[in-house]
Parts: sequence; structure tokens; C-alpha cells
Amino acid sequence: MVNNVDKENQDFWNELCGTQLANLLGITDNSAESLRRFDDWFFNFYSYLTEEIPFEELSGKRVLEVGLGYGSVTGRLLEAGADVTALDIAQGPVGMAAHRAHLLGCGCETIQASILEAPLPNEHFDAVIGIGSYHHTGNTPRALAETFRMLRPGGIAYIMVYNAYSYRRWLREFGPTFNYFKADKFRIGEFKAGSQAARAQYDVDSEGQAAPHTDFFSVGEMRRICNQWSAVEHRRRNIGAEGFLQRIPR
Repeated sequence: MVNNVDKENQDFWNELCGTQLANLLGITDNSAESLRRFDDWFFNFYSYLTEEIPFEELSGKRVLEVGLGYGSVTGRLLEAGADVTALDIAQGPVGMAAHRAHLLGCGCETIQASILEAPLPNEHFDAVIGIGSYHHTGNTPRALAETFRMLRPGGIAYIMVYNAYSYRRWLREFGPTFNYFKADKFRIGEFKAGSQAARAQYDVDSEGQAAPHTDFFSVGEMRRICNQWSAVEHRRRNIGAEGFLQRIPR
């Protein structure tokens, strides 16, 4: 079943997340050398990913990646020897994941589908990885419930979502952020998805159009959503590309 957000996400994310960066780097093809250049920048900028995701420990493990973008994480998982299933709402990222697997000579199951209705079995995966994708689905609690369903007992999910209380939110969206604070701390009002202006601060396509849907989350709200999990850890990482944060580790 495809809802309106799913359809809009299919269209928007068909352009690979990272396309603008690739253009800035002068990358005009999908050769192994070009993708290596992209990945070098990606993992240097998002250095915390290699700290939070134990790639080498996932060798031989069944790993589901949700939201594939330019395929940097997919490639790193395949290089580490993980048994990867790559899922995305849009065909473009799915095609890139398959391309990376082909270049590496690895097997990789690629699926175009929504994490909200994942066509995958219960208790199947050792790990699920979703970097910057769940908050775009329109129903993050549902996405996390599906993740829980597909993880085997003892499995681990590594999920990155946008922080409702980031400095960017307080400075540029003070009113909506304060309203979120009231709903979060005092249950006054309700949580609302990010406005078009808020979405555009985080994700735009090559034509400057904002992502169709973006939710922001506090640690408290994430804990409430994940109350069925046996253990939940949260770490905050700065955006790192603006102003004074350029001098602070990610």
C-alpha cells in the first residue's frame, strides 16, 4: 500500500541523496574511482558513522540497510563482508546499491519498497541500519516497529534521525521548536512535521525543492517510541559544516 508521502518520497529521493555533493566534487559518472572519491569525502565528513556502526563486526551477519542514498554505507558493508539487503522507497538508490555490489563482485539483495510495509520476514536480521531515512517516512514509529519485527532477538538497529533541539532548529525555527518542547515536556499541543522552510534547511534536490516530509525528535520522544526495545542508547552529533561548528569534532 502506497500512501501520499510514499509516492512523494519515491519521486523526490529517486535523485540520489548526495547528487549535489557529487557535482561539487566534479563526479560525472558512477565508476569505481568516482565512487571512491565520493566515499572518501562522505566518511570524512560523517566521521561518526565509522565510530557508531561496527562495520567489521558485521562480517557474515544479515544486515538490512534502509534508505540508501549514494550507496556509501552499502559499499562499506559489502566490503566488510556483510550479507546485505538494501531497501529504499525509490528506484534510483536501489539501482546504485546494485551497481556498487556489481563493482565489488558481491551479492546484495536490493528491494524497492517502503519500510512502513517492508516485504521481509520476522526476526531475520542481525542488524538494521537507517541513516537519515526514518524521519522522512511520515511515520517513524511505524518504521521502528517494522525494524523491531525484522530483527532477530538480540539484534541491533543503528538509526540516525534529526534532533528536535539542534542549534539550527532553535535559531531558525524558534516557534515550532518551542511548540515541540511544550508537547515533549508537558504534553501541551502536538508534534508537527517540519515546515517547508525547515525541511529545506536539511534536504533539497538539485532544483532546490525541499524533501516532502521531515520529522524531528527529542531523546525523550525516541525513548517513548522505542519502549518495546530492551535497550536504547542515544548520542548527539553536531551538523559540523556551519559557523563555529567547523572547528568542533562531529
